[in-house]
Amino acid sequence: MKTLSYNSIFKIEEFKLKIDQGYEPSPEEVKKVSSLLGEPTKKVDVFTSRYLDVFTRLIQKNCVFIGEGDLCIYSWNPRAYLRYFPASIDATGTILFIKNTGEVELIAYPIHRSHDIEGHKVTIPDPRETPVKEVTKRIDGYQITFYYNPFLKRWIPATRYVLHNMRYIKGRLEISDLEEIINPFCKVADSIAREKGVYDKLKGFSGWTFTFILKPPEPAILKPNIELFNSEEFELYLLTARKPTGELLTVKETGELIKWPTVPIVEEKIEDINDLNKFIERASMDLEYRSHFIRFYDKDPYRPYTLEIKSKLYPEAMNIKYASNPKSIIILASYGLGDKAVELLVDYGDIKDLGREIVYSYNVLKKLIEQKLNDKAIEEALKESSLYKQMRGELERARRKGDVERFVRKLSAILAGDNIREARDNLRKFIELLSKKERTI
Repeated sequence: MKTLSYNSIFKIEEFKLKIDQGYEPSPEEVKKVSSLLGEPTKKVDVFTSRYLDVFTRLIQKNCVFIGEGDLCIYSWNPRAYLRYFPASIDATGTILFIKNTGEVELIAYPIHRSHDIEGHKVTIPDPRETPVKEVTKRIDGYQITFYYNPFLKRWIPATRYVLHNMRYIKGRLEISDLEEIINPFCKVADSIAREKGVYDKLKGFSGWTFTFILKPPEPAILKPNIELFNSEEFELYLLTARKPTGELLTVKETGELIKWPTVPIVEEKIEDINDLNKFIERASMDLEYRSHFIRFYDKDPYRPYTLEIKSKLYPEAMNIKYASNPKSIIILASYGLGDKAVELLVDYGDIKDLGREIVYSYNVLKKLIEQKLNDKAIEEALKESSLYKQMRGELERARRKGDVERFVRKLSAILAGDNIREARDNLRKFIELLSKKERTI
């Protein structure tokens, strides 16, 4: 059986179609292909069962019928817990054309999935044994795949989840004619590509797949309605290119190839595990970028091992910058970044002053509770604030383990609510109440 493709989803689909047509594979062949689904087996019926489970529950397959077959795009179901196996790693917008005859063609193969450093059983390579090849920053936007569509005879964008003629409306997939771009993300990307000359740069690269990031006016993590903005307000950054041979270029190589602005490349010296751990610590506290990616030198040219280090504070920073969220101000203050939180606030009216008061109140409350952690004054103040039942377990835990930081952070976040002015007032009132109880007990 010929499986020339380097894409695991291609291999699986081709194998399954041949079995459906009567092909009888050897046990070793079944084991080899089934391993791409994460559970190796030598039995055809077990492979078929696993195939149905993966492609109905874990991987989304959205198709449009085109005369001689189906044009399908594959992506990981965002509602499913992420697992790492070859098919899941390639389920980032792979596009196949499945002919009625049972033949399969690989149409587009965007960048594969990176490994979240916090993910289950994710390994962290030692740079002395597996050197770092490239470090990049994540632009907080949307993946856009540009590929040559042989049916339209032109370059066209797709998202990670759907083709250009597809979009979700209230959870239901809408599909239009192939010639029509109805997906709002693809519409914007196509408009930029036409106006800024991206399509001109892609001439002569038929068979390649280019992955871009579409950056909206507001961070994607806040889930803005992109249809409220004009296309001129978006930016398109180049991420990677994949050759027809399947080889994935680095960000730097891709930028040099078509001379287009790329996502930021970090000039970072990571030579051993200590360098790596220090970088991970810094990246996980980043307020400006959602993630950092570390690509390692790998014998696999198609899916080189790449770690993603997500910032645990970036979401809070964006909530402060765009929504003046008091809970997020408190979270940054709890990490000693109160001044940074205030800097992020919009300079309008008394917003920054309110932010400063919240940071100040948080630090006062923390000091008070550290001093009187075992005093009954805390219980009394919580009871009078109708928070005792909610915070009792946290208070007991703090006293047992001495973890004041967690207790104060949770208490302050509850007091803060969602309104910055009310947050300032509620924190003030609780501090006054706690101080009063302390004097009377």
